[in-house]
Amino acid sequence: MTTAQRLDLVAPSGARVALTLPGDAPVSGVAAAVRFAGGSHGTGFQIGSRGYHDFACTHVAPAAARDRFTVHGREVVVAEAHDGQSSIATLIGEYHELMTVYAGPAPKRERVVALFSSLRVTDRVEGMTAVPRGATLLDTMSEHLIVTVRHFGSISIPGPRQARNHIPAHAGARTTHGEVWKIALPESNRLSAHTFVLGCAAGVAEIQFADTAERGEQERFDWLDGIDVAWSAG
Repeated sequence: MTTAQRLDLVAPSGARVALTLPGDAPVSGVAAAVRFAGGSHGTGFQIGSRGYHDFACTHVAPAAARDRFTVHGREVVVAEAHDGQSSIATLIGEYHELMTVYAGPAPKRERVVALFSSLRVTDRVEGMTAVPRGATLLDTMSEHLIVTVRHFGSISIPGPRQARNHIPAHAGARTTHGEVWKIALPESNRLSAHTFVLGCAAGVAEIQFADTAERGEQERFDWLDGIDVAWSAG
């Protein structure tokens, strides 16, 4: 692969991530996840592009809207799954959406308002950031980005705090920008049933190959070899 593309991504914390991908295969999706905690309280969020909430309510857990209101000038939509086993609340930004999931029926409005009011959310074309407001005593415990590349697979990029937990203790095979480890998933010997942990100079990624015949095995390995990940402060 002689061509390359670079994605300049924004993590939920505001940190920047430069992702270099060999070849010109189109990126079909970019999402993020972040978890906050303080004391005994912990909450996770997902960030996706506009339409993320509607996609989840249609294709992931069929749900119907139960409430709509605004928090700090942005619309929040609460939906409850048809089976009543889960519900989601999503803040709608200009370019992205910030979603959290609850177990059981839709929570009361006051609970959702309090949760989203505890965050400072900034939404730009390049990405959405969500950080706890100072008075909440919450801290960002983990974050990661997920990039999907058509016919190749998905790339999960953990934040710097979590990166060291993903790297095995033994040496990996060399790549153009670092080293890689192959980790088998249970009960299958297919290439798509392995996770490849990629360690670069300034970041780590986990690659899951797509289960497709569109790209050959060697082509996918060549693609993986040229990936580079670099985190920098926001």
